[in-house]
Amino acid sequence: MPEDRHYPSEAYSPDGTLWWQLKLTPGKKRRFGDEQKIAAYLACHVRKNGRFTMRELRAALGEATIPNDAEHLNRRLRNLRLRDGWDIPSAKDDGSLAHDEYLVRKIGWHPGTGAPRPTGDAPSEATRRKVFARDKSICQVCFTPGGEPYADMPDKMARPTLGHRVPGKRLDSKATVDELQTECARCNETVRDELFDPVTLPEILPTVRNLPRQAKKELLRWMQDGKRSASRAEQAYADLRRLSRDEQKQAVQILSRMVGDPRPGPQE
Repeated sequence: MPEDRHYPSEAYSPDGTLWWQLKLTPGKKRRFGDEQKIAAYLACHVRKNGRFTMRELRAALGEATIPNDAEHLNRRLRNLRLRDGWDIPSAKDDGSLAHDEYLVRKIGWHPGTGAPRPTGDAPSEATRRKVFARDKSICQVCFTPGGEPYADMPDKMARPTLGHRVPGKRLDSKATVDELQTECARCNETVRDELFDPVTLPEILPTVRNLPRQAKKELLRWMQDGKRSASRAEQAYADLRRLSRDEQKQAVQILSRMVGDPRPGPQE
C-alpha cells in the first residue's frame, strides 16, 4: 500500500490512524476487531468495484512487512460478506474473478460511517453448543476432531466452528440445529489458496488406484455425500476424548488388556 496515498477523512480513526491499522478501540482498552478493520480497508482502499485477494488483505492488516496471518481472518471476511449490507462475491460467485480474487460489489457498514454497527444475526451460543455436542466437536467434512492435529498438517490443530449443511446458505439466527453442522476452521474457511503446493488429481490417483476395492467404495461414498462418514471406532474415540485425563488413562489400560498390547498410553 503506497504510503502517500490519499484517503477520505472517513478512512481515519479519531486519533488520525487508518482504521485498518488501529490496535485498540477508540476510547477503550479493548482490541479493535478485525471485521471492522476489513470493512474500513475495503470501503476506503479497495472501494466499490475494486478487487482484492486474501494475501493483500493480510498484508494491509499486518504490521510493516509482517502480514496478519491469523487463521480467523478468513472467517472474519466471510462474516462480513453475510452482514452489514456488504456484497463481496468471490470467484465461485463471479466467473470474471481469478480463483483467489474478491470483488467489492456493494459497500456496507464500516467504522468510518460514524454510525453504530448493525446488530449481528448469528446462531445463538445455545445452538452452537447443541451442534458441537451432537457432532462431538468433530468436523463433518474432513472428520478431524477439534483439538486434534490434521493428518497432512501435524503441526496445526483443528478448531471447531459452526457451518451450514447447505454450502453458501446464510448462517443466521433462524438456522436450526438440524440445518447446522460442526466444521473445522480449515474446511469452513476458504483458505486453500493460502496453502503451499496444493496437490493435484494426477498426484492423488496412484494412491486411489492402490486402495482395496472396499476402501474405494467407501471413498466413493464420501465423495458423493460430500463428507466423510465416521466409523464406530472413530465415534468411540470422540467420546473417549471427552473424558477426564484419569478416565482416559483407565480406558487405555482396559483397551490394552482387551487387545494384549503392553505399550503405555500417551505421556503427560
